[in-house]
Amino acid sequence: MVRILKLGLAGVCIRLAASNACPSTQQVLANFTADGAALERPYLSDNLSVDVYVQHYVAAIVAVDQKNQQLQIEGYFRASWTDPRFARSGPCAEPITLMLPTTWPIWQPDLYYDNSLEEWYGAGSLTIHPDGAMYRSRRYNHALSCPMQFAKLPLDTQRCFLKMGSYSWDLDNVHTKPFTNGAVKLPEGYEGTSEWALKSASDEKVTEWFGAGANRKGYSYVWVYLELSRTPSSFMIFVFCTSVLFAAVSWAGLFINRAVAPARVTIAVIPVLIMLNLSNTVNSQLPPLAYLTWLTSFLAAMNWFTMLVVFEYGLVSCLMQMEVNRDRQFEAFKHIASRTKGPAAPVAPGPRAKAESFSDDRGWEDQAHQIVAAESPHQLSPEMLQVFHVFSKEVKPLDRRRVQLGFRQLGQYWSKDQIEELFILLDVEGPEMQPAHFEKMMSDIAKYLPGKAMRVAFWENPPSVQLDLAFRWFYICGILLTILAWLATLGA
Repeated sequence: MVRILKLGLAGVCIRLAASNACPSTQQVLANFTADGAALERPYLSDNLSVDVYVQHYVAAIVAVDQKNQQLQIEGYFRASWTDPRFARSGPCAEPITLMLPTTWPIWQPDLYYDNSLEEWYGAGSLTIHPDGAMYRSRRYNHALSCPMQFAKLPLDTQRCFLKMGSYSWDLDNVHTKPFTNGAVKLPEGYEGTSEWALKSASDEKVTEWFGAGANRKGYSYVWVYLELSRTPSSFMIFVFCTSVLFAAVSWAGLFINRAVAPARVTIAVIPVLIMLNLSNTVNSQLPPLAYLTWLTSFLAAMNWFTMLVVFEYGLVSCLMQMEVNRDRQFEAFKHIASRTKGPAAPVAPGPRAKAESFSDDRGWEDQAHQIVAAESPHQLSPEMLQVFHVFSKEVKPLDRRRVQLGFRQLGQYWSKDQIEELFILLDVEGPEMQPAHFEKMMSDIAKYLPGKAMRVAFWENPPSVQLDLAFRWFYICGILLTILAWLATLGA
């Protein structure tokens, strides 16, 4: 029992002696930095360069600022190099960990971000291993410049980067390299933000040269690339689809009676305001651009179509005013007809009547006199002649087309069937209306007016209706072709 106690006491004494023999961390660092030489870069006396390995652990993409073309990320910045002056051996050689920033005069590479706009550093540590290997890790949150291209918005892909290197040491002194497992690491399963998907992360080592002649020096940099792909659902649903729906609303307004001006104007102007608001919403998220993006060019096209509806109704209103003026002329036409109302002049017989006259028992002289009278031009009164000139500048028979055009000049847009009905009511035989038939019509215009047409061809409508009908087809075909054209280039 006594022997066991002696052995235990001896072990404790040995351990105490050993612990007292190992210097403290402060003593070790004081020994290494006493002469201040530790502030000089390693291998300086040997005229060798230092290999500095860097790595970014990107914990998260904090924000993607499109308007200012910036990328904000956070994570841990790691650097590793070897300083043989801190190498040590023996049972007391243990890794030494210092909190950053440290006041100990120890050389560290002056690494910087070439495209950094704002930098924040949190907790960090510097670990000195017994073999002289130095490992530094520090939490960071950086805002970096990221030149962006928005031509394919909302299916654009942005390639942001981090450019790291030594600020003051050239290739003869410091070589910046990526870690053996890469210069960038991501959390397992990390896919980006709700708006931007992180497609890939890569790195490369680049040497850049500055200066000229004897002052030309090279500097090594490590580039880290983060490829971000926009999730287009938000823009496609709330901007693209909304613009299409309001373009359809604008088209639906073309079916409102053109005479109801307040409704037509309202339904035409509201989509224009919506398109402008959508364009402003998209442009407010982007920097000033000297080009149109896929989405903003589509909105411009939709806005152009909706504005055409406003201009179309302005032209329709102008045509309606002309039609009102022509209708007033028709009222004057009927007034003249009422003043000339009276027994109509006998209408010269047509070819059939002349053929029948030869079978009568009347004398040859009477028959010849009848034929001469039938072929002689009919004389119209001055008032009647004034009205007749609406249909023809010369006093001659009027065919159906000329009669139809004449009444169009008076605001009466009759169909071919209505003109045919007028010819039947006037007992017109053959393809043309004689001046005597015209005078007969004028003697009682209300009696010979045709009824409503069962069908009206496009060209027989009033000009304002023609414009409305044609513009409906032009508008919907233009909208559909525009949508298909833009969708065909989507993602190209």
